[in-house]
Amino acid sequence: MVKRSIYYLKHSFFKFAIVGFMGTISNLTIFYIFVDIFGLWANVFAVVSFLIAGVQNYILHHKWTFGKIMEDKKLSFIGYVKFIITTALGLAINLIVLNLILYFFDLPYKVIAQGCGVAFGTVFNYLGSKHFVFKRSRISEDI
Repeated sequence: MVKRSIYYLKHSFFKFAIVGFMGTISNLTIFYIFVDIFGLWANVFAVVSFLIAGVQNYILHHKWTFGKIMEDKKLSFIGYVKFIITTALGLAINLIVLNLILYFFDLPYKVIAQGCGVAFGTVFNYLGSKHFVFKRSRISEDI
């Protein structure tokens, strides 16, 4: 049982990381276009890019990362809201790191600071997703 749990943890975190990487690419692309190319507000588009990448990540985590656990549950707006609330802590960390880097360093591309912020929120996002959003129900554990 413990060996199976360790395998699941490694396997689910690996899948989580792949989906997160794809979400990060979406996040950084949106952020780069609106902030570095169009010169718009870094904080506003950090949030916008977070929400858009969040839709993509929620669907992929539900269907693939935690697919075995969620196979009897449908995608839902409530599930998405739980996912966004859970990852809001990751967003707060993202914004703190983004602003600290932008304050202390004169970077040629602000997207570098955004990438650092995204990286710092990953562990919080995984744990919240695993234990709050995509958790196995007690009923299915007993079966």
